[in-house]
Amino acid sequence: MDVFNQIENVTDMESFVQFLNNLAQDYKDNHNEWKNLSIDDYLKSIAAWIDDWTDLHGNEEFEQLDFKEFAKILYMGKIYE
Repeated sequence: MDVFNQIENVTDMESFVQFLNNLAQDYKDNHNEWKNLSIDDYLKSIAAWIDDWTDLHGNEEFEQLDFKEFAKILYMGKIYE
């Protein structure tokens, strides 16, 4: 199963962690398919996608997310070994 299709299987913390590991492996195995090869480009593209998605579809899909916790997760990737 390709990593995009695995999104549907993310239902809890364990499956989210597994998805992150699979996404990292996908980068190693298929980096030629990735448009954003630097962390800078990757993070900016995430921000741009969120802006574009909410402009087109509204933010209902994102209302249940805890953005503070998600921000903490992203930040910890900077400093955690």
